[in-house]
Amino acid sequence: MRKVLCLVVVLLLLSSVAAFAAQPREGIGVGGITGLPFHIGAAAEYNFGAASANASLGYLRYGTNYFQIKLGGDYNFPDPFVQSAWDMDLYLSVGGQFAIDIGPVAVFSLGIPVTWSFFMENMPLKVFVKAGPELYFGWGTSLGFSGSAGAYYLL
Repeated sequence: MRKVLCLVVVLLLLSSVAAFAAQPREGIGVGGITGLPFHIGAAAEYNFGAASANASLGYLRYGTNYFQIKLGGDYNFPDPFVQSAWDMDLYLSVGGQFAIDIGPVAVFSLGIPVTWSFFMENMPLKVFVKAGPELYFGWGTSLGFSGSAGAYYLL
């Protein structure tokens, strides 16, 4: 399953290189998200310009099944973090997130994700990769690391 997830992320990034980069767009975005530890779900975002708020609902697997609700916010840096000759500008965001995992045991987590985003010029699409540390509470306190990848269709 991890190999399939890695392949999907690589294909998303490679396909986005073929398109030209665009500036970030303000407004609503809806789409999907997946990542490690394994989770998959529907996601939405509202981009205010300098900041954005996001939420996702989905399935999470810790060894048993969980329903996950994740809420977060990001500060969006205005200039591209990476500019390349391939016209693939990556925008950086840093923020915080709160997650509730409902299963045999309720688990809460607080995270500090760093997000790299790419906006396509010819279609209203945002492709992103997000990673960062998380502090888990529930069956004890532990520190972990999570990563996600996904896309938003911008309305």
